[in-house]
Amino acid sequence: MAEFISTFITGFQSVVEGDLTQRFPKIKILGLYDGLIHYRFDGDSRELEKIIYFNNTFFVLRTMKGKGLNFSFLVGSVCSSKNYFLVNKGSFRIRFVQGKQFARVAKSITRRAEEYVLANSKLKLDRLSPTNEIWFSIRREGFAFCGELISKREFTEKNLNKGELRPEIAYLICCFAKIKEDDKILEPFCGYGSIPVQLAKKFKFQKLFISDIEAEKAALTGSRKQISAASEGLIDCRQADAFSLNHIEDKSISLVITDPPWGYYEEIGDIKEFYQKMFLSFNRILSDSGRMVILSARKEELEAAVSESDFKIKNSLHTLVNGKKAGLYCIEK
Repeated sequence: MAEFISTFITGFQSVVEGDLTQRFPKIKILGLYDGLIHYRFDGDSRELEKIIYFNNTFFVLRTMKGKGLNFSFLVGSVCSSKNYFLVNKGSFRIRFVQGKQFARVAKSITRRAEEYVLANSKLKLDRLSPTNEIWFSIRREGFAFCGELISKREFTEKNLNKGELRPEIAYLICCFAKIKEDDKILEPFCGYGSIPVQLAKKFKFQKLFISDIEAEKAALTGSRKQISAASEGLIDCRQADAFSLNHIEDKSISLVITDPPWGYYEEIGDIKEFYQKMFLSFNRILSDSGRMVILSARKEELEAAVSESDFKIKNSLHTLVNGKKAGLYCIEK
C-alpha cells in the first residue's frame, strides 16, 4: 500500500479518522495529529481528491519521528534512499514547512533536494510556477515528512457570505453528529444553508426541518438545488423563530444541529440570555433521548448557559472558524 498524508481543519482528528475508516474499510491509519492524518491506502489516489475536508494531500516519500529534527537531516535522509514519484511529469519546486508556516533554509539544503529530484525523476525545476511541489515538513509533535503534493484545495471564504460556514466545516459537523437513518433533524438557524446542504447531499435521515427567522435566508436555503431536489416530504423549509418553533411537535426531534448566531455579525443582545432562551425552546421539541450539536465561538457563554439548563455537555472539540476559536458541542438531556 502507498502512504499518504492529508491535512484538514484543526480539532477534527477523531471525526476525520472515523469518516475515513467508514469510507475505506481497508485503510490503515499510521498517525493522527492536530490537523494531519498519515495513512496507507491502496485505492486510486484520485479518490482522495474528492474528500471535501482535505486541504493538502501528499504522496509520502519519507517520514521521521524524534526530537530535534531539522531540515538538513530530513533532506539527507530522503536523498540517501530510492524514491518513487507518483507524478513524474511536468515541473517542480521544493517547499520547506516548519509547524504550519513556510520556512527559509540554507541554499545548500534546497539545492541538494532539487538535485535529488532532478536525478531521480523526469521532473524539471521551476521555482516560480511549477506543476508539482515537493514538501519537507517538520511539525512540533516530533513528526516530519517529505511528500509530493498531489492535491490542494483552495479556500473558499471569498465566495461566502459574511458568517457563512465553509462546506467542509459543515460536513465535519454533520459527521460529528453521527447522523442516523431514523433521525428527525432540526436546523433552526439555517442562515445560508451550509449545514442543510451537506445533510441533504451526503446523509440519510427520516425528516429534516430547516428554518430561519429571516424569511430571505429561509427562502434562499429552500431554493438551493440540493434542498429543492429532495424527495417530497423529506425536508420542510420555512421561516420560523427558533425561540418558539410552533410548527414542531413536542418531543418529536431526535437531533438539533446548528450554528446559531455568535453576535459578531448581527445584533442579538446578551448572548448568554440568547442561549438560555434557545435551550428552553429546544427542551420542548427534543425527545427524551435527543441530542444537540452546536457550533459556537462564544464558548464561555454557551457552557454557562448549559450548566444552568436541563442539559449537559456529552463531548466537545475545539477548532478555528473564520479565524476565531470555536467549540463544537454534543449536548444531551
